[in-house]
Amino acid sequence: MRSLLIFLCMILLTFSCKTSSQDGEIENNESGNTIDTIHKENKFNADTSDIAIYEKLIKYSNEIQLQSRSLPEIELEVARRFVGTPYVGHTLEKDSVENLVINLRELDCTTFMENVSAISLCIKKNTISFGDYCNMLVQLRYRNGKIDGYPSRLHYTTDWLLNNQEKGLLKIVSEDFGTAEFDSKVDFMSTHPASYKQLVNASFVEQIKHQEVRISSANLKFIPKGKINEFSTNIQDGDIIAISTTIPGLDFSHVAIALWKNNQLYFFHASSSEKAVVVSDKTLHDYLAGMKKSDGIVVGRLNQ
Repeated sequence: MRSLLIFLCMILLTFSCKTSSQDGEIENNESGNTIDTIHKENKFNADTSDIAIYEKLIKYSNEIQLQSRSLPEIELEVARRFVGTPYVGHTLEKDSVENLVINLRELDCTTFMENVSAISLCIKKNTISFGDYCNMLVQLRYRNGKIDGYPSRLHYTTDWLLNNQEKGLLKIVSEDFGTAEFDSKVDFMSTHPASYKQLVNASFVEQIKHQEVRISSANLKFIPKGKINEFSTNIQDGDIIAISTTIPGLDFSHVAIALWKNNQLYFFHASSSEKAVVVSDKTLHDYLAGMKKSDGIVVGRLNQ
């Protein structure tokens, strides 16, 4: 009986990791807790508990018929489901070989935003298998939606926004109401390779340098933090708020998801100071006022 139960559990796990369009190939690593799924050209690495979190969220979505709501409403509901999730940085830095890393148990500001975006788009499109979600995350996280080594990941937020706009997944709406020219010059990664373990590879550093030159030529508008209240009505629930930084060589230092509450603009974010995903206890204006090295925002909006 015990052997039969183990066999049935293995079948269920295998089924949950296969996509609706093509079967996956399952391999267990040495720990026995991680499942690697190969779908088409992409290899996905996920812990069994990540799969359980995703499937629980999708079950909840189906119960409340979340798909029938607007995309911003879906984003807010998905974001709420992650409130309280521990903040952990650098969760994507796993192996020397770049594969899609799934971690819904621990989030930083970027992985929180990416996962909320990917899951929300899957729900709205009704493509909700675990493989569908993994594929959407690849689309959002990697240049042109293809994993091709560490440099193919969209490391800089400017690059992330522009490439996902090119792919039709979002629009940089602050281009319509931004009041100032954004300084998109970046070179932090290539000038601080010791801060990134994958950049021991000299060829990766060269590829990153070329990307930085291209990113630095981008012409974007942004909203200075002193004018947030003046232009906040242009920002909608669920919008992606990229908070710019004055740190030399970097473009943005934080990302969040807009939330209107009591007619004031707040936000969801994975907070390093609060060590969890939270709803901000300050308005966006007041939060930025207290951030000495942050000078404004750029805003992206997922396409329906």
